[in-house]
Amino acid sequence: MHTPSFLYAMHNDPTANNTQLVRHELQFASEATNEQLVAARELFAQHGFLVDNLAPQEAVVASVHGTDPDWQLIKEAFQQLNWPITHVTTAE
Repeated sequence: MHTPSFLYAMHNDPTANNTQLVRHELQFASEATNEQLVAARELFAQHGFLVDNLAPQEAVVASVHGTDPDWQLIKEAFQQLNWPITHVTTAE
């Protein structure tokens, strides 16, 4: 896969903004109710995610964090919603 030159230049420039959009795919243990989906969207926003797709058993979100998100904290928040996260994949 060819990397566009402007991305290559930003990646190698130490003065460039290190904030980039990173996509994460999440799988959940069960299907969510409508109330859980609404609460999940709010939780994602509180943790600095942009929601790309939110479905009853999966979500695709984008993070603008300069570091890895605190998945333990996020998983605990979803556990409190009674909608546990079973798997997180960082998309490339």
